[in-house]
Amino acid sequence: MTAARKDTAIQSQLLKIPPHDLDAEKAVLGSIFINTELIYDVISIIGYEPEVFYDAKNRIIYDAFLELLETTKSVDMITLKSVLDRRHETENIGGMDYLTSLVETVEVAAHAQEYAQIVKDKYVLRSLINAGTDIINMCFSSSDPAKEVLDKAAQKIMKVAETQFAMKDFRTLGELGTDFIKAIGDPKSTGIQKFGYRELDEKTFGLHPGELIIIAARPSIGKTTLGVNICINIASELLKKKKSKEEKPDAVCIFSLEMSAGEIFRRMLACEGHIPMNNLRYEALDKVVTGRMQDKINAIVDKMTGYPIYVDASASSSVLEMKTRARKIQIERGLALIMIDYIQLMSGSPQSGRQGRQFEIAEISRNLKMMAKDLRVPVIVLSQLSREVTKRTGKAAEPRLSDLRDSGAIEQDADLVLFLHEPYDTEENFESPIIKVIIGKQRNGSLGKLDLKFMKKYSQFVDVEKTFGDETPI
Repeated sequence: MTAARKDTAIQSQLLKIPPHDLDAEKAVLGSIFINTELIYDVISIIGYEPEVFYDAKNRIIYDAFLELLETTKSVDMITLKSVLDRRHETENIGGMDYLTSLVETVEVAAHAQEYAQIVKDKYVLRSLINAGTDIINMCFSSSDPAKEVLDKAAQKIMKVAETQFAMKDFRTLGELGTDFIKAIGDPKSTGIQKFGYRELDEKTFGLHPGELIIIAARPSIGKTTLGVNICINIASELLKKKKSKEEKPDAVCIFSLEMSAGEIFRRMLACEGHIPMNNLRYEALDKVVTGRMQDKINAIVDKMTGYPIYVDASASSSVLEMKTRARKIQIERGLALIMIDYIQLMSGSPQSGRQGRQFEIAEISRNLKMMAKDLRVPVIVLSQLSREVTKRTGKAAEPRLSDLRDSGAIEQDADLVLFLHEPYDTEENFESPIIKVIIGKQRNGSLGKLDLKFMKKYSQFVDVEKTFGDETPI
């Protein structure tokens, strides 16, 4: 198809009548006349935006309903007409004849929510068309780099998607109570995941949906290793919970801005197979991987193939890009956890970037928290610590919240902050130092400390009391 024919096809599509359902719109308004209490059910779906209605007459009437509700006046045909008369809009909607006809179109007033959902769905489709038109115009006229145009386009689409859920966030105490009782009988229904380390899980009660978890440390202390280990632990547990071979467990998403996907995989392989990392370097493979080692690697790779872990090591450095990709996986199979390595390599909007790095990190931090809430999954974000922690009293100085690099907003937005600290002299046991995990913030719990053993050779953290030899049976 030529460019000219494509343009003609696009124009012909835009000239079509936008999606709408006038019968559903009338049924919504008529249902409210029949039972005024239904207006709250309608608002829970449509919200307070009259433009959700396609017909101008229906927009005017719905807006009048909202005014009556705001002024606490009774909602009926007489009071509504008085509002319309005062606004000089009675004739614009067709007078009392049109108001009366609304009631006549209703088959079952109790179905008001279903009618409202039809109206809302049509509005979402119209909004998508408008967003698409804006994106087309933006592509033709913008002089910005393609990446910025993509970000703006994605924001427009995400804004439309968010309207679908705008009024559904209120929960009654009855609903919350039912969920709580259900959680007592079935803890798995809460979506809470375990870190996979006994004392850490005891002190934090695991990773909760909607929470932002920060794991922070100076370089080479093991924050990436711990993050990857947690992902493996959770993926392994998700796999065990499968009720059938056909069932797909929820996924774990890793966004690696520092390491390649291959490097992340080798760390996982070393951890799961208890294989020295040095043996898995590409330049060493032909020298050390022979015979029994090859069989062991094959078995571990086969086991890991079933893990529901997705690794994105692309240049996707904005929260919006990550959220879009994670939501796609969530729709396809479900989502249990997101892990990002690490926040200082992320980028915010061009506007925040121009205001300085501290402002940009603050925006990123806030958007990460919003992503956790919107997707209803725990989000682990790795973070660097500033050099200030080493300036206080040397290596023994414990990190604190003010040491989080680039922005104080990180500590404000985080629900849980874990610091990794190496306070002990590890010259005698360099390969397996004891790392102190400091709970620097816990929004819904107490602070505390615990120890984990960092087995650098195998890119693995284990509980201190756990011991095993170099060769672990597969």
